Amino acid sequence: MEQAHLAHIRLTALRWAERQAGKWYCWGGTGPSCYDCSGLVVAAYQAAGIDLPRTTYGMLDSSRLREIPAWDRRPGDLAFYGPGHVELVTSGGTFGALDYGTQVGWHQPSVWWYPTMYFEVK
Repeated sequence: MEQAHLAHIRLTALRWAERQAGKWYCWGGTGPSCYDCSGLVVAAYQAAGIDLPRTTYGMLDSSRLREIPAWDRRPGDLAFYGPGHVELVTSGGTFGALDYGTQVGWHQPSVWWYPTMYFEVK
């Protein structure tokens, strides 16, 4: 796919996800009322016309993802916090469904909680 088309897909997925802000995290959630981390990412990319595996482990094994260096990440790319948590890259951090008792929203990495891998969806 050409770069302009991939950029459109990434931004479409991110904007869709951001419209879910304030919904609650729920384990195994795929929407529309609540999401877990991978459920939100899968739904966001489905809204952009791309099918991804349902779990973070499935995503990491998928040929749809290409690992990229941190300096090359763009809004809508995927940020993995280890193999068990995924969020969408934003211009100032990440966006996703974090954990029990939290609402879907924007997150700032810290010295204790930060992405360890970045991928673009192809």
